[in-house]
Amino acid sequence: MTTPTPPPFHQKIFTHAKSAKVATDIYLTKNNPFRPLRPWREQSAFTLIELLAVITIIGILAGLTLGAAGAVRRHGATSTAKAEVAALQAACDRYYADNNLYPTTNSMPDPSSIFNPDKYKTVGQVLFTNLVGSTTLSNALTSKRYFEPKPAMVSGNYFIDPWGYAYGYNSDGTNAPLIWSTAGQTNQAGTNKWITSWPKM
Repeated sequence: MTTPTPPPFHQKIFTHAKSAKVATDIYLTKNNPFRPLRPWREQSAFTLIELLAVITIIGILAGLTLGAAGAVRRHGATSTAKAEVAALQAACDRYYADNNLYPTTNSMPDPSSIFNPDKYKTVGQVLFTNLVGSTTLSNALTSKRYFEPKPAMVSGNYFIDPWGYAYGYNSDGTNAPLIWSTAGQTNQAGTNKWITSWPKM
């Protein structure tokens, strides 16, 4: 009976060495879920310049979007104010048809406060009471209602424009009334942006 000749020592593959080789091969597999960190040569990352470029682009796009949204809001507020001034003027004409005079204030705001729409509240109350027929929207009518405002157009007992300021109003009762919105402007430099019931020069 012949005895098999064992392989040379350097050709032997020990069980533990074989297991270690398999484990190493698995570890170095690119998509191995058990390897939390890849060697630094395999990792892909943003450089600082790329990151700054992305942040800059996002900032520019955000600025353009917000600027466009602001312009749309301003345009919408202007259109709303023009419609409301025209509606108030029409209501005043209906009031005149029944009473042969317009809601009367006989005074313009004080010259020192004409650019401050907060000073329009007193005359605004006169206009409101005459057109709505009561001192507030929730009170019972004491006279005919000539104008049905939206709740957003009313603050207490006067009309407000889309910027939240009282509408300006003046009439001597005989001549067509002056109705205007300051369009959010509070100084003389912004009068060219006012929205008025009279044609601008």
